[in-house]
Amino acid sequence: MKLRIALLIIALSIAVFPAWSAETTPKVLVIADTGFSDSDPVIAAHTVYQLCIMDWYACPNGTNFHESGTAAMLTSTQIKYSGFNHGSKMARSAIAAYPDVKLILIRIIGQSPSGNRMSTSESVITKVLAWANKNAKAYNIGAIAISQGSNKVGTNARRCLSSPATDREIAALKAKGIYSFFPAGNESKSEIINWPACISDAVAVGALDKSGEIASYSNYAMGQVDIYEPGYVIDTETVAVYGNDNGTSHSTQYAAAKWLSLVNEFPKVRPALIYWNYILSGEPVTNSKGYFGWSSSLDSVREILVGR
Repeated sequence: MKLRIALLIIALSIAVFPAWSAETTPKVLVIADTGFSDSDPVIAAHTVYQLCIMDWYACPNGTNFHESGTAAMLTSTQIKYSGFNHGSKMARSAIAAYPDVKLILIRIIGQSPSGNRMSTSESVITKVLAWANKNAKAYNIGAIAISQGSNKVGTNARRCLSSPATDREIAALKAKGIYSFFPAGNESKSEIINWPACISDAVAVGALDKSGEIASYSNYAMGQVDIYEPGYVIDTETVAVYGNDNGTSHSTQYAAAKWLSLVNEFPKVRPALIYWNYILSGEPVTNSKGYFGWSSSLDSVREILVGR
């Protein structure tokens, strides 16, 4: 607790400098995933733009890049196969956490004629980040949430897969005040988390179970998981439409949406200041394995930012 208070005081001391230059138009959340239901009115009402970025020539226009009003959509038939409803779950999770959120949806997973998931390389994540970086101002992008990742490991101290191009894009977005949120992973690992969450400038999100403890399936690495959010569906309507499951995928969307809600609520406050207060805002969380981290409390962040 003393550490958290000290860090909050340090963060607040930054406020003596000029506030981040922000537009008054609310910032938009980019979600990249399997694809999204073309018949979900809730998702449609929150979507402002769509893309398809893939390794394969499997976008709706027959290429590996497509920008249009339906580029990220999947039909009711497509969405039934091989977990392709995952993207719709993620969009609904973001909406549940931030009901006023506006979304840019990007489809990154190809589907074969038989309905199977086609292989996807790590470079697709980099392409999404590069697009967001290039178009950040044009589309008023405020955050990225990609609930996909890789369990490949690297040889550095964090055992993080080497990906200099991805590192650069995440760092460049962060320098613009745009944070990139990724799942820690669901393999119950105790010393490593998934890529790209393990990248130092990324926001790594772990899962809480319904008792408020760090979920047993949530990957953990000391000092690498930035925030823990619920790893379960918090929107009963989502349960009825797409099913009920658990995982750091949900946690990632909640984290990105909550943080973005604060960015939009306090447009004159630096995103970095909001970020540090957000990830240290809640109570400490643990589990029976001895893992330790922080939950979030939007009310606590608001109280701090209103009083600055």
